[in-house]
Amino acid sequence: MEIKMSLLKRMTVVSLTSFSLALLSINAIAQEVTQMVSVEQAKQQHVTPTVWLPGNVVNRSNARISTEQNGRLTWILDVGAKVNKGDPLAKLDARHLDLQLAEKQAQFRQQKINADYLKKQQKRLRALIDNNSTARAEFDRTEKDLHIANEALGALEIQAKQIELAIEKATIKAPFAGKINRRLVQQGEYVTMGMPLVQLVDPNTLDITIAAPLSVAPYLSANNEVLVKFKDKLLTVPVRTWSPAGDSSSRTFEVKLNASQYDLFSGLAVTASLPNEKAVSATLVPRDALILREKETYVIAVDTESNARKIRVSVGRGIGEWVSVEGKVSAGDKLVVRGGERLEDGQKVRINQPEVKQGVENIAAN
Repeated sequence: MEIKMSLLKRMTVVSLTSFSLALLSINAIAQEVTQMVSVEQAKQQHVTPTVWLPGNVVNRSNARISTEQNGRLTWILDVGAKVNKGDPLAKLDARHLDLQLAEKQAQFRQQKINADYLKKQQKRLRALIDNNSTARAEFDRTEKDLHIANEALGALEIQAKQIELAIEKATIKAPFAGKINRRLVQQGEYVTMGMPLVQLVDPNTLDITIAAPLSVAPYLSANNEVLVKFKDKLLTVPVRTWSPAGDSSSRTFEVKLNASQYDLFSGLAVTASLPNEKAVSATLVPRDALILREKETYVIAVDTESNARKIRVSVGRGIGEWVSVEGKVSAGDKLVVRGGERLEDGQKVRINQPEVKQGVENIAAN
């Protein structure tokens, strides 16, 4: 009997220990599943409605540099080379120009000797006229020859400067600082006037160009900031300028945004949000609450039972750290701003900061 009681006690202890370990394991799993998050509340505010339009990142300074004369290409920079304004990009064979310049300089010296002689002769004849020792006609003829010689000197000097300019243009120089994007000819080729040699771009000055409908024009203003979506990034970019006239066939006009401050690359495709109506009341969410994916944009809301709920939204205009959205989001909804990247729909969460109250605001967006 005592042996049975002892066995029973041992079994009871083992069972209680196993139960306790199971509870600890369940609690640990529950804590792992429950994600710690930070939240902020959505708010209501007057903003200007927007339309999302495709755009392209382009280099503001982008030029195909051409030669201004004919010649054999003796040297040219390679793709990717970095240059400053005034640095050489390519060189043409200018030996024939050097010879022409030497010939004109020799002719100038020869004509200068002739002009100096005529000047001395004019001085002698003037003295003879004063003494009535020579005819006036002889003096006039010498004076005429001196004028002609001086004019010839001026013409030769101009011709020499023209050849010097041609020699200078045989070295094609960069009109602005940048990098060689494309090389359009190869060393050794014969090039003609107006033929493009290289494409030079400035990678530090970038614009986003947008073909916007004419209905957007009344709501644009210089330096007005708009949202630009690129992959999983949402950028705030100022309006730099826009075309004063639209295209009659497409009913669009060009808008340019200044994207130089961002690490973008020319040729990228983006979408931009431009204002297209008067200000209306809209729901705003913190910028950090937005989760951007290539095919969708959504926020994570926390319901009254501390469950995460995924809500798809369409992004509108940005105002500082807030962004207007369209979707099933209302003012006062608790939105995850930290810790929401890996949350699953319906997953339990814990809030690690006090609720931030956001009331209805009636501030019109500038």
